[in-house]
Amino acid sequence: MNEGSDRIVRHCTSKVTLAIWGVVAVCMSFQFGCKSGPTEPEFKNPREYTWDATVLSAEGNAQTQLFSIWGSNPQDVYASGFCMAGGQKGALFHYDGKGWAAVKLPSADYNWLMRVTGFASNDVWVAGARLFSNPLLDSAAILHFNGAVWNQLLPSSMGARRLQSAWGSSRENVLMGSVDGKVIQFDRGSWRVETMYPGLSINDFEGDATRTFAIGNTWKGTRNDSDVFLMRTQSTWEIVSAQIISQQLSQPLFGSNALYSPAPGIHYSCGYVGVFQLVGDRWVKVFSPIASLNGMGGSSSTNMLVVGWRDSGPTVYQWDGTVWDEIKLPVGLVPSDVSLCDVWMTGKEAFIVGNNGSTTYVLHGR
Repeated sequence: MNEGSDRIVRHCTSKVTLAIWGVVAVCMSFQFGCKSGPTEPEFKNPREYTWDATVLSAEGNAQTQLFSIWGSNPQDVYASGFCMAGGQKGALFHYDGKGWAAVKLPSADYNWLMRVTGFASNDVWVAGARLFSNPLLDSAAILHFNGAVWNQLLPSSMGARRLQSAWGSSRENVLMGSVDGKVIQFDRGSWRVETMYPGLSINDFEGDATRTFAIGNTWKGTRNDSDVFLMRTQSTWEIVSAQIISQQLSQPLFGSNALYSPAPGIHYSCGYVGVFQLVGDRWVKVFSPIASLNGMGGSSSTNMLVVGWRDSGPTVYQWDGTVWDEIKLPVGLVPSDVSLCDVWMTGKEAFIVGNNGSTTYVLHGR
């Protein structure tokens, strides 16, 4: 991968949280019979999707970069990031099934909104940072939507810097990771903070009933900068694997951009050189496209998408339970320099967000 592709790929740092939405119609016929019209299928193969693309831009902004996307259903989807409007400001957009619109935030002093995730239409979480005059002194910010209003939740005493990732096993257990190695956890109504690994920028979380996983990297501009995979079984984070960033193209141990778990006990990571599956405590490469992969999502363990960028342009691949195969996007759907960052999908639709450093596009397949 050339230097230009590496620059574009770094517009994305992904986390995708699993969400499933479906309409099930069951009609049982007894002696009186049952009449109904045709029902929509619960599943449509993504390789048969029709795709369209929407440009998202905050009013009056020359630059909008969105990185994360999540929805409770296809009529309730959010995308988050930042825009430039007299300085860098957090940006959040919402899709209501008809169109996208900017969300009015409870404050104007957010400069990053890096991750959006949730559990229902009335339980949406956004992680980012508050704006200060000195960007080296930013602090963590957490927003929550209760179905009626957006509120800022994070106590100021937590002391973490910009939040880079967000994930939860349930609405009573939400974790958010910072660029300075701290984990902020909302645990059954209480807040707590812990240092996972000093100097680590935490890119993503995933987990199951007994283990929580995280990936991140150290960026100090030295040849010893590393990607790190960590696991917490009880209350202690332990480094399971680490790789020198400069060696990740030749001898990758795991994907360092995003984690995804489609079902209990099944865990994937993706990165610059492919898709990996966790077997025990060891990552095994299962797919090796010539592309940098930034985000994953799915509706089941046999219907997943992974998105990213390669020299020829944005790219999408699907796992159908048997093989990985590229989904051919329509020619000219988005510019060739757009790196796809994140994906959220159901059994019948998919939303993908990406940007080229100045303009954000949301791809909608159905």
